[in-house]
Amino acid sequence: MNRWTKPMIRKYLGSFLVVVGLAYTYHSHITGCPRHVIFAGWAMGPPVWFLLEYHFLFEAEKEDLNAFQHYQNLCRNIWLGFLAYLAALYLGPWTV
Repeated sequence: MNRWTKPMIRKYLGSFLVVVGLAYTYHSHITGCPRHVIFAGWAMGPPVWFLLEYHFLFEAEKEDLNAFQHYQNLCRNIWLGFLAYLAALYLGPWTV
């Protein structure tokens, strides 16, 4: 029997949320959603996910904390880079 473990749930749910977020961002640009809504979603969504991931999907007794922290640091850096890109795109003098 295939049992879903917390690391597997983290892996697939995190990837799914990123894909859905990017698809929604693309769709929002096409349909004219206010940019502050998109930016707020990307500014608040990932930190909330990181907290939920740590508190509910990380098993301290079974997993390596350093590896988990390294993974979250990499994800945080990618998220901050994307957020900086959105800030430059939305707040810059050019129009898209």
